[in-house]
Amino acid sequence: MRIAIVSDTHKSMSAINRVCEKIEMEKPDLILHLGDVMEDADAMEAILDREVRRVPGNCDYAYGMNHALYMEVEDTAVYAVHGHEQGVKRSLHLLAGEAARKGAKIALYGHTHVAGEENIGGVHLLNPGSAALPKNGQKKSMAFLEIRGKAFSFEIVHL
Repeated sequence: MRIAIVSDTHKSMSAINRVCEKIEMEKPDLILHLGDVMEDADAMEAILDREVRRVPGNCDYAYGMNHALYMEVEDTAVYAVHGHEQGVKRSLHLLAGEAARKGAKIALYGHTHVAGEENIGGVHLLNPGSAALPKNGQKKSMAFLEIRGKAFSFEIVHL
């Protein structure tokens, strides 16, 4: 299964359009928006005419909405959050522990606006970066996660 992952679009229609162009080219099986701004997932759905699963970020009003997604993808458990509630700007250990307690081998998060990949305690932490407002000199980005059974690969794509 191929999953498109986008985060931190922050109401930038140019970023949303670039992300949608990449998604249309790659034709992933699933699309995830990791928050900030969650309403941008609605715009993506309208452009792509497909479901975009989402979690809210710190810039989203999401009273009563689940702030995390847990999915079984083939033989691999995936946990997706925005990351602000797990303090990912300070450390990834809380997120790694939370994912591990849920049995997830992969944790997806945004919030930092910095794309990256790290392994903590057997949990692979993956951040697609920001499609609109990257930090630390990075380029605007999104990512694709390919899962085949228990094997996976993660690709950061510049926009």
